[in-house]
Amino acid sequence: MNEHALQTHLLDMMRHFGDPGVFLAMFFESSIVPIPSEVIVAGAGAIGISITSIVIFGSLGSTCGAAVGYALGRYAAMPVILKVGRIIFLKPHHIEKAEAFSRKYGVWSVLIGRVLPVIPFKVFSIAAGITRIPFIPFMVCTLVGVVPRMYLLAIFGSAMVKYTRPTLIVTGAAILAFAAFRLLKHFFSGKKECNGGTGI
Repeated sequence: MNEHALQTHLLDMMRHFGDPGVFLAMFFESSIVPIPSEVIVAGAGAIGISITSIVIFGSLGSTCGAAVGYALGRYAAMPVILKVGRIIFLKPHHIEKAEAFSRKYGVWSVLIGRVLPVIPFKVFSIAAGITRIPFIPFMVCTLVGVVPRMYLLAIFGSAMVKYTRPTLIVTGAAILAFAAFRLLKHFFSGKKECNGGTGI
């Protein structure tokens, strides 16, 4: 099943089941479905689901889904982690970077990774399990970190339908800032690796 079909199924689930659908869609997205959370959350707002429902049930679903990745990182062998990673489009270097970041910053890496999604959401969950960050702080930081992003994306999706221009502009700018941050981080990381490889 391709990404567009998965997205359609998740949006249909939210449309038909309401709040439980939002919870399940975000649970699947943050655990096993290879679709960016931005697409699902903004889509939920666009189809008319209330911002309150998206923030509450989306955040809870995303947090519970993250526990799947945590369990995978903590209890599965690395070959299994890499095999599952290929299915959800996570590459070994994603896991290596997230693991190094988790070892350096501990539980704070979870909160930073949720608020500033430089590395895919799922890989931070796996890295937290690998580095054995305590489970309860992991869950708390995940929930705290996803709420503001969920809120911004829900407003953006809702604004696309209601055509509230100021809200759309402000929220769109915030999302573009996130995207620009991710691209710059990726660019400079790649440049650094190239410099290292050439002996510069």
